[in-house]
Amino acid sequence: MSDTATTDRPADAVVADPRTDRLQQFLDAPKRALWTMALPMMAGMTVQTTYIVADTAFIGSLGTDELAAATFVAPLFFLMIALTMGIGTAVTALVAQAVGRGDAKGADAAAGAAISSGLFLGFLLGAIGLAGGRWILAALGAEGRVVDLGWEYFQVLAAFLPLFFIAAVLRSILTGEGDAKTPMIVLAISTTVNIALDALFILVLGMGLRGAAIATTIAVGISVSVFSVLMLRRKSAFVRLRVSALVPSREILVQLYGLAIPIAASMVAMSAGTILFNLILADFGSVAVAAYGAASKVDMIVVLPIYGLSGAAVTVVGMFAGAGRTDLVRSTALYTYRWAISLAAVIGGVAYLSSGSILRVFTSDPTALSIGATYLGFMIFAYPMMAVGMTTGRLLQGLGHGFPALLITTIRVLLVGVPVAWLAVNVFDQSIRGVWIGILTGGVFATICSLWMVRQLMWRSDPSLKAVARA
Repeated sequence: MSDTATTDRPADAVVADPRTDRLQQFLDAPKRALWTMALPMMAGMTVQTTYIVADTAFIGSLGTDELAAATFVAPLFFLMIALTMGIGTAVTALVAQAVGRGDAKGADAAAGAAISSGLFLGFLLGAIGLAGGRWILAALGAEGRVVDLGWEYFQVLAAFLPLFFIAAVLRSILTGEGDAKTPMIVLAISTTVNIALDALFILVLGMGLRGAAIATTIAVGISVSVFSVLMLRRKSAFVRLRVSALVPSREILVQLYGLAIPIAASMVAMSAGTILFNLILADFGSVAVAAYGAASKVDMIVVLPIYGLSGAAVTVVGMFAGAGRTDLVRSTALYTYRWAISLAAVIGGVAYLSSGSILRVFTSDPTALSIGATYLGFMIFAYPMMAVGMTTGRLLQGLGHGFPALLITTIRVLLVGVPVAWLAVNVFDQSIRGVWIGILTGGVFATICSLWMVRQLMWRSDPSLKAVARA
């Protein structure tokens, strides 16, 4: 699309334009639209979860210290890529809203701003990580050999952080257009390579945690290469990558960061909560931290379909909001809630009943297995509440509201979860179980907040106002 493209097309032109066929398909069958997006996302995330499980198993085979080191690194790396996820979700929402409005120029501008922002932030945060990563690991509670192992792992990831940003942005642009299949295929390819390289570098070449980090960066580099080739060569997509769009206007930056900053901040809050939970658990020894790291991987399996559904909702409700279809926004929200809560309850129950077998994939330490099983016993009640919170945040992000997800996460983790966990452990002498009590209590308060906000922003006011106003 040229730089002179206009956005004030008549409604029937949107339907006639082959670049907007996906919008009409979604409008004609909204429930099918959600699953058209969700199923490939679930498949891609299943592949990604398989990698995480395999990667954790490879690392766990090296020893408890290695698994504890990776657990300490996880929230730190998660903190550094929080803006990656923020920008990715923001550009998905902005592109989807632009598709709904038939605003091709706006979609191109959002994509260009996200790419240039991703490059800048990737280099900036990578440099910060390389400069202070080892000190931060020690400050988080890692000691002795665990610090050395964690730094060995983290410094490789920090050095190549720009790749993670660009991969996320390119994937998110495609998702915003309504194409979830292509990102799933690319993710499957890169993940297969990652698992194979993990086995080679860790098991065959004996490169330890550094080998795991190198395998990950190579796989992400492959993703960036494939996405770039596909997006530059395609002819009929809604978004056209243009050099001029890489120098964003103030208006598009305000729109992008107005969503990205609170989304990223919610990820930071979640990461900070994990760090604080790790610090509380560290008083019980590295085996407790390792058990939490292993059991939290089960969380990823349980919430995988919720991520897929809620991620699909960002695109679908974004398009519907951009098109001014308030009725479809609300009906899609209710449909997403029903499926998210049901899947969380069923899969959470299955995970709990088979927790012994699942946890043995990550660790063989009997103490760690016992701690992890107790954690999952508490989480079976938390998973449906997680589904409500996640779905609420993503639905509202698709409509252009970034702050609700931040508030929900802050309440769940920092304002309720961590303080209750600390009190349960240090005041009420609940030992490790006190941490799980804190996590569950945080979920209850976050669920109440979620239901209140979705009622205010989707039912007591017009949910399409922000998306239509961007035209």
